[in-house]
Amino acid sequence: MEFQLSRDMLFSDTPVPDVFIYDIMPSLPSDCVKVYIFGLYMCKCNKSITLDDFAKKLGMSRDALNAALVLLENEELLVRTHTGITFTNVKDRLLNSLYRKKEESTPDEVLSNTRHNQRRAQCIQSMNQMFFQGSMPSAWYTFIDGLFSQYNFDEDVMISLFQYCYNKNALNRKYIGQVAASWSRRNITTHIELEKFMEVFQKTRDIGYQIAKVLRLHRSLTVYEEEFVDIWVNQYGYDMDIIELALRKTSGKSNLNFRYIHKILTDWYNEGLKTKEAVIARLSRKETTPKDEAAAAKVPQKNNFRQREYSNDFYEKIKNSTFK
Repeated sequence: MEFQLSRDMLFSDTPVPDVFIYDIMPSLPSDCVKVYIFGLYMCKCNKSITLDDFAKKLGMSRDALNAALVLLENEELLVRTHTGITFTNVKDRLLNSLYRKKEESTPDEVLSNTRHNQRRAQCIQSMNQMFFQGSMPSAWYTFIDGLFSQYNFDEDVMISLFQYCYNKNALNRKYIGQVAASWSRRNITTHIELEKFMEVFQKTRDIGYQIAKVLRLHRSLTVYEEEFVDIWVNQYGYDMDIIELALRKTSGKSNLNFRYIHKILTDWYNEGLKTKEAVIARLSRKETTPKDEAAAAKVPQKNNFRQREYSNDFYEKIKNSTFK
């Protein structure tokens, strides 16, 4: 007796991994989603098809199909060869990224790692509830684990990192990674070190808000822009009065560049200008003196030269040569 499952298309299904739907699909263009799902169907049926027929079936041009295939390959969802296309197993890929090879450890190390992993697991679960309402995408687990390993943050610092980015409406992996790298450059690994930094950084943050308002950015400063402001405030000792003088020099410039502002303030700092009055005096000298000198050079002046003197013989020679 043979057992068979109906292969009629009406009763068949094409499985699509949930990890693709939840983690990958939202960031893909619609053409890529169409190509991926139809490709899974072709893999299930073990069918062969030309790229021209593939594109025609999906109502796409050949160029659009090729562009979608390139993007899917860049996302490591498929591999193209001269003989065909192989779709990768996204569940296997995720499992490999989460897998850690087991190594030998002493009993003390095992107990220490167990306590450490318990704290970390509790931390990640708290973050899942606080920032993702209990449905954190699986890729974020790998991302958070990488932050722990790379920067050696303790659990309180990790939660504060996510809270900081969440408050700035920038809870995405790129921005979180930038902030994490910035904190690491300041040797922040514990909550005590973070509190000390935040006390100093509060003034920087307040002036950053003022700068964004003056420049009409309609956004918060980026991590790199905040690092510039941190230098102006905490290293140079400048307040908003002096910084605003530098911001005025950016008026009329189409492309705002914080490096340009940083160069202006660095030049003032190197010249020993510490107060608003000193900066204004320096700007006055620079703006008026060269103009006055140039104007004086262009305006003709009366009796501003020494007149040449001639002898009587000179005039006699002219007279004799004229009337001969």
